[in-house]
Amino acid sequence: MSYGELASAPDGIVIAWNFIRIRQAMGLTQEKTAELGGTTVGYIGKLETAAVSFGTRAQQKWSKLLNVDRTAFLRRPDVGVRVIGVVMDRGTVNTTDGEHELEYVPLPPGYTQERADKEGVYCLKVATDALHPYLRKDSYLYIISVPISLIRNDNLVIYAEEGEPPTVKEVEWLPDGKVLLKGLGRGATIAKDPRDLSTVQKVSFIGM
Repeated sequence: MSYGELASAPDGIVIAWNFIRIRQAMGLTQEKTAELGGTTVGYIGKLETAAVSFGTRAQQKWSKLLNVDRTAFLRRPDVGVRVIGVVMDRGTVNTTDGEHELEYVPLPPGYTQERADKEGVYCLKVATDALHPYLRKDSYLYIISVPISLIRNDNLVIYAEEGEPPTVKEVEWLPDGKVLLKGLGRGATIAKDPRDLSTVQKVSFIGM
């Protein structure tokens, strides 16, 4: 289920999703969770598939056992960040068209939905293992536009020459003040004057 679907799902599904999220964040297996609650693994499995009721009493019990506020079970996730394309071999970015189903991923660390929307954060999904060790297949790149002055060595950015598709590049500042944009894998490497790159699309976070 996508984050967009989860945002409008029935309460039982949201509760089950939150229970799994909280349990996993605490490093608990279903077996350990059942032991903690004095119940069975079968019950935990049913709870996590919304096959049993999880009313107020159950919420109060488990909120104490898991040391969370009861409302944590009812919280619907933020819609998150839209995935607008994929990264292919040589770091080439292919954007999807409007006919494709929307896909959303969780917000990057430290972001609220309001901040992500204001800063125009978007996401790309890596479709290949050819870019290892830089990027792994099925990882997500969170992209944000920033001034070139904030870019440091080894940062990854999205760059496009006129008439060419955008590609992922690794940054290296040269002694003469120019910026070397190094292609990943077999991608091309180019040198640019930073004055020609007043803003760039920086990979701000990589999520798996």
